[in-house]
Amino acid sequence: GFGGFVCSPQFGYNHMTTDEIRKIWGKDSETGFNIMRLYIPIGSTSASESNPSSWSQSLATAQLGKSLGIKIFASPWSMPAEWKTYNTVNGVFVDANNVKQDNYLLPMYYPNYANYLNGYATYLKNNGAELDAISIQNEPDWRSSYAGCIWNPTQISDFVKNYGQSINCPIMAPESIGMTDDYATAFNDNAVLANLTYFAGHQYGNVQDGLKQVQAKGKEVWMTEYLINWNEIENTTRDFDWKKDALNFAAQVNSAMLANVNAWVHYAAKRYYSLMGDGTNGSIVGEITKRGYILSHFAKYATGTTRVGSTWTDATAKLNGSTYISDTGDKVVVMVINNSTTDTYNLTVDLPFYTNSEKIIKTTETENMSTTDVNLTTETCRPK
Repeated sequence: GFGGFVCSPQFGYNHMTTDEIRKIWGKDSETGFNIMRLYIPIGSTSASESNPSSWSQSLATAQLGKSLGIKIFASPWSMPAEWKTYNTVNGVFVDANNVKQDNYLLPMYYPNYANYLNGYATYLKNNGAELDAISIQNEPDWRSSYAGCIWNPTQISDFVKNYGQSINCPIMAPESIGMTDDYATAFNDNAVLANLTYFAGHQYGNVQDGLKQVQAKGKEVWMTEYLINWNEIENTTRDFDWKKDALNFAAQVNSAMLANVNAWVHYAAKRYYSLMGDGTNGSIVGEITKRGYILSHFAKYATGTTRVGSTWTDATAKLNGSTYISDTGDKVVVMVINNSTTDTYNLTVDLPFYTNSEKIIKTTETENMSTTDVNLTTETCRPK
């Protein structure tokens, strides 16, 4: 499936209205996204370890998500500061010599943290918003000056192995900043995988091959965060440019599909660089962006299918994409990304069955998922 992130202190817990959430998520929504990622509000041990009052901040959004029939999972940026090496929620601590020191969860508090995560999952479940998964840590390998916590591959895999059974919710980990082989290798242990449901990571850099080891043992791999601001590397006004952003974005989603991820989740769902505009930097508040429509192609037509190998014979080397087949075996979806600035193409598709109909759904600089029905004059296994 596909979706986005909502409900964090960075943007304000209610920065998306009920109507905006319904516009993005659910089978009847405009985009058809079926996965929602939540931020776990940081609790305090001075309150109730099993039910901090801060958790209520995410409840209404979680309840709405479940009412829409979608999958929801939650990620923690930090546990209570008192349990960490330097008693701060930040991922690093700057010492008196202005040196950054990694901020870890102290091992003596591992049992407390397992109970803390279980408490959050139980709190949502008891209030009609049962999680489909709970993450152990957002980006354990990122030395953040904001809320975070450092876990090396051995530490976080050992935590899942030794304390995962205390968390009464499907577990997701490690949500590292890249989908890297070092974490995949650490998790490729039967005792770890026994307590793990989803192996997850973020798409900052290439998706490495180690995830296939985990998939071979029956675990799904989820890409749970992607964020690249518009034209950021050019140090120019962040204003949408179809030719620079849209095709690059489509290629990033497609590359993750080719790397065999089972789910793809954007960062903030409502932001000028995201799936829905927030009214800044040229975006229109509450309106689906080009990124939103591009991801919607995958959400509406690849969700619930199986990706299949396909051979592209394009002499210009401009086209790329991916191919999917329905579980019933009678429908094929071909995602085509045309990176050419001038060329149009006549395509012929070789199918594993005969057909007499096809549908073309297209997003361009001027169109948003425009649909054309094509009725073939004769039954064929090579529709054009």
